Amino acid sequence: MSTRPRRLAAKKAPIVIELSDSESETIASKGNDEYMPTETRSRIVDRAGRTAASGVTASRKRWPDPKTSSSSGDAPAAKKRRAKKDKENESNPSNGVTESEIAPPLSTPPEVDGAAHSSIPVSSNTTTGRSSFWERRKVWNIHELLAETEHIQPTAARNIVQLFENENTIPFICRYRRDLVDHITPDRLRDIRNTYTEIVDLRKKAENIVNTLERENVLNTEIREELMCAKTNEELEFLYAPYKPASKGTLAERAKALGLQQYADCLLYGTAPRVELSSIVDPSNTDLATEELVLTGICNIIIHNISKNTSVLEELRRLQNVHRIMLKCSKTKSTTSSKTTTSKSAAANGINDKKLDSSKFENYFNFLADVKTTKPHQTLAINRGEKHKFLTVKVETNNYLKNDLTRFISDQYMSEGLMYPLRRDVFTRSLEECFTKKLHPLLCRQVRAELKEKATRASIEVFGKNLKQLLLMSPLKGERILGIDPGYTNGCKLALISETADVLETGVIYPHGRQANKRGAEQKLVELLSKFNCRIIALGNGTACRDTEMWLSSLFQAGILDARSIRYSIVNENGASIYSCSDVATKEFPKMDRNEISAVSIARRLNDPLSEYVKIEPRHLGVGMYQHDVNEKTLTETLNDVVSECVSYVGVDLNTASLSVLKHIAGLSEKKAEKIIEHRTQKGPFQSRKDLLSVRSIGEKTYVQCAGFVRIEPLSMGGKVKNPLDCTWVHPESYKLAEAVIQKCDLKLSDIGKAVFMQRIKEFGMAQNNLEQLAEQHKLHMERVKFVLVALQRELLQDYRADLDKRPLFKQGLTRLDELSIGDVVTGAVTNVTHFGAFVDIGVERDGLIHKSHMNNCELSIGDRIIASVLKVDMQRRQLGLRLENMLEETDTSFTLKTE
Repeated sequence: MSTRPRRLAAKKAPIVIELSDSESETIASKGNDEYMPTETRSRIVDRAGRTAASGVTASRKRWPDPKTSSSSGDAPAAKKRRAKKDKENESNPSNGVTESEIAPPLSTPPEVDGAAHSSIPVSSNTTTGRSSFWERRKVWNIHELLAETEHIQPTAARNIVQLFENENTIPFICRYRRDLVDHITPDRLRDIRNTYTEIVDLRKKAENIVNTLERENVLNTEIREELMCAKTNEELEFLYAPYKPASKGTLAERAKALGLQQYADCLLYGTAPRVELSSIVDPSNTDLATEELVLTGICNIIIHNISKNTSVLEELRRLQNVHRIMLKCSKTKSTTSSKTTTSKSAAANGINDKKLDSSKFENYFNFLADVKTTKPHQTLAINRGEKHKFLTVKVETNNYLKNDLTRFISDQYMSEGLMYPLRRDVFTRSLEECFTKKLHPLLCRQVRAELKEKATRASIEVFGKNLKQLLLMSPLKGERILGIDPGYTNGCKLALISETADVLETGVIYPHGRQANKRGAEQKLVELLSKFNCRIIALGNGTACRDTEMWLSSLFQAGILDARSIRYSIVNENGASIYSCSDVATKEFPKMDRNEISAVSIARRLNDPLSEYVKIEPRHLGVGMYQHDVNEKTLTETLNDVVSECVSYVGVDLNTASLSVLKHIAGLSEKKAEKIIEHRTQKGPFQSRKDLLSVRSIGEKTYVQCAGFVRIEPLSMGGKVKNPLDCTWVHPESYKLAEAVIQKCDLKLSDIGKAVFMQRIKEFGMAQNNLEQLAEQHKLHMERVKFVLVALQRELLQDYRADLDKRPLFKQGLTRLDELSIGDVVTGAVTNVTHFGAFVDIGVERDGLIHKSHMNNCELSIGDRIIASVLKVDMQRRQLGLRLENMLEETDTSFTLKTE
């Protein structure tokens, strides 16, 4: 017989579980819209949803009732006869329902050991002890729960599920299927997709649990339906807890092995006969030699049963949200550990912060906050401090929570049954130990887990947002750029690139350190700039950056560099050294020194940020918030999505795009991108988008996803293309519609991109009857027609990153940190944005921090130009505090220095 804890029997109203008939519900009329997502053949199995849709409900069976409780513990022959009868009823098709639609055969519920089972009275209206929270639950479909969780329209949720099941990418959906998803933004759709994945995993987990309980003969229809109704992992765990076996070797399992289960149940539920400890003592057994040992064993079983009771877990969760719970941090005694130990600890956890020490966590040495108001960045900082043993963290609850929970548990168990002193004493002792050893630690784990999950999501959201802004910084086209990777011992590496980012010359100068040769460094720098008529310098922000910047400033002041024509910009060099050692760099520059490759990367980041940053793993770009402390897999997936979104938004020339960029186009992978490059190398440039279908591994599905994001540009085709629509945002699936529009406007394909062409298309689109006529003629949704008209009005081959107006910041001088004083007004550019503030480069040794409380309710993003005032200058900690005063509307256009 099963030795699992019996679920609490309480006299409550029966649970009513409604099965939704969702599949029969009608959604918005599809009409003749051929682009409505179709059901995929390989749909994710959603058995519960399908059962719900069929409208078939299995007969409900409560367990055990007075008529069956005694027989369930009788001879095995009775069980066999009953099982045989159930099997015959299952196979009988007289009810008109197919076998696949009927829930699996009912099985007997978990039983308690020995004769105690037959002696426990159970009411005929017994339920599983679920509170009203579980009444009237539905077996949901995936799209139903998605709509409920993410607060989106049911029709949009259904379409989103079908689109994801058909492997449509987010960039494709947001550009070419946005009418189906209610015009949801890519960022929002990423969140919805993550929720969708969690829901699918939840359904799979519930089905696995059902299968497990079915194999163990612990399943009936009620249990099955309740498990399939669970809408979160917490709910599923609550429902599964009473059936989950205790780990082998636990105190409860040892006590059960001694035969104390029946006595524990009698004391817990108040069933007859009364328990006498003296009658259980067995001097021959060392574990039962005294009454105290017996009492301890019984208490262990009761503690286990209470801690696994579903209603108790539900109430614990409810009280957790009702009562005030505090997070308390304090300084540990071991914060004086050596720097070597700290550095090793940081390296072991993937944190490349050699200066990590206890001073970075001073704000949390005496920290106390309500968990409901604890900010994500505070949680991440506390977790990191705890990991490195700088902080001790505790979750504190008040006595009200404990009193409410113990009162609830007492009402559940002690409101009925035989009452006698031993039962009261045992229950009181067990309850106290249960709260101390089981329930309170569980509460603390739940609170910390929720805080961590919330903080992790916030960190990933911040990183994704910052990465998107960084990738979409405006490129600096038409200029030759000198990249400088500053350094001391190995000197400053130089790399000068052309307007098309080709390397013209490289070298090394030594303006600092032991090998300093400032005279020679000046001569070589001036010679390079003059030889190639270069007027833009990109300076990496790594080691020796500020010294090199001061050196450049002195050259401007001395007149060695012409301040009227030459400008320099500080460039984020995070990840440059990692890229220089990568296989991508080796293939691109097989004979170049790795240090010089870093300088090339710095120069190219100014020339075309997107094309260069995609070569580096996003987490190495340094624009996140505690990104090293979050789940690497989840972070990587989100960042890859952001990169794909940005690359797809900008688009690429199919005949010139590098592997690093092409592999991030929606629908493509690295292998498919390699096949595309191999095809154009062997057979020449692509003549049209349709030629992609002749590439091995590029099928119809991949073609549909990627075709709208690749272009055939005239420059790569000698000035002429087969179909000018291949240069536009118009998807090949809409070429017929586009051609019809052009014909109605008395235009030609060759006119695409001209001012007259765009004006006439705009005028045509302003007439509603024209749109309606096209939609009806081509059997398309109105939104599809409007998008094609918008795509035809865009300038040909325009780089739309310029729309975002995030241009590089150029400077001519440098201010020292010790020259700043409180109240000074400075200008700068935002380099990183977090939940607690924004970091700004104002031209001193360190970026200044504008705390969110000093932002004047403004939302800043990377690249924004701002005016700020100095609030704090901490020379000892090298910290600079700023207050946002205003936004600079006029951006620096100094890179347009080219003169005719």
